[in-house]
Amino acid sequence: MTKSVLITGANKGIGFETAKQMGKQGWTVLIGARNEGRGKEAVHRLQAEGITAQWLRIDLNDTSSIHEAARYLGEHYPKLDGLINNAGISGNMQRNPLELASSELEELAKVNFLGNFEMIKSFTPLLSRNHGRILNVTIPSTPIGSFNPLGYLASKASLNSMIKSFAMYYKKHEISVEIFGVILGGISTDLNKHQSGLLIRTVQEGGGSIAKAMMDRHHHQGKIIIRMGLTQLVRNFIFRKHN
Repeated sequence: MTKSVLITGANKGIGFETAKQMGKQGWTVLIGARNEGRGKEAVHRLQAEGITAQWLRIDLNDTSSIHEAARYLGEHYPKLDGLINNAGISGNMQRNPLELASSELEELAKVNFLGNFEMIKSFTPLLSRNHGRILNVTIPSTPIGSFNPLGYLASKASLNSMIKSFAMYYKKHEISVEIFGVILGGISTDLNKHQSGLLIRTVQEGGGSIAKAMMDRHHHQGKIIIRMGLTQLVRNFIFRKHN
């Protein structure tokens, strides 16, 4: 039976590449995006490659859109297999903590924490029908080196705690849903203005890492796993060193 996955923020970047790679493996991909034009354009691109895809309006700032998507999928995809919470915002990552306004922190928390909370809560009943999985794209929750965007870190730290909390609840109440987080490391996307460098991977590589984690047979319940493609990074280093 064909499996289905809902991916938020899948009209471009990592989300689109994840949809493409899972679609190539026979999955039906549901593109969650707030912009109808961009969402449908992504669907057309996927369909042109023989992938079964559909757009759904999902805006993490609009809980009614999340509830409507859950209702729709409950009717049309009653055995949803997976949810990938990929959508998010970074805010101005160049601001130091003393430059931040509380309104900026609220905006980041509303999308990266509360928006994903609503996604998890709303889709758990549907996913539990089919032993489904929820994968959340995340980052380490503490500053690393010069990487210290307080608002982004704080919102993702909350997400990481939420993943563990839901996992504990699922286990205690025997809810058949597996939830976990995936840290990709540096990926060249809109969030970082398409940075490049030795430790920065492409969206194709990032999407591949998510797709593999979502489709593997390992048990990741409550874990924050690292999929930074270190083997590829080593290859990049060797290639650059000798060319």
